[in-house]
Amino acid sequence: METSHPNTALHQYIEADAGFYQLYEAHAPDQTIIAQVRAARPSAHVVTPSRYTCGDCIRNIPRMARIAEALPGWTWEVFDSDANPDRKAALGIVRIPTFIVYDREGGRELGRIIENPATLSLEQDLLKIVQGATR
Repeated sequence: METSHPNTALHQYIEADAGFYQLYEAHAPDQTIIAQVRAARPSAHVVTPSRYTCGDCIRNIPRMARIAEALPGWTWEVFDSDANPDRKAALGIVRIPTFIVYDREGGRELGRIIENPATLSLEQDLLKIVQGATR
């Protein structure tokens, strides 16, 4: 697989699974909304428990990896939820994927996207989270 994207943990995760990578390649996020996210919060840290066999992870992790490309100041962390049950419990994770957005690594939680977007897209959910954090 050709890697023209950033070398983030999120991208490494999707590259390890051909199905994830195929969905990643096919996704075209809304750059207008992402630009608003970037303007509202130029940097943040996102932690995501995932599993390769989870349908919601298969749908949303590749999409978020595409979004991550347009958020260069953001850092991304993904971990296997089954292999890390203690961490999953400590973060209060009930359903996966859960994208937990922090103001910085080890910082204050700004919001979560649980399983699927509450709005029409992951981009819009991220925008709602960062706009709420800037008030």
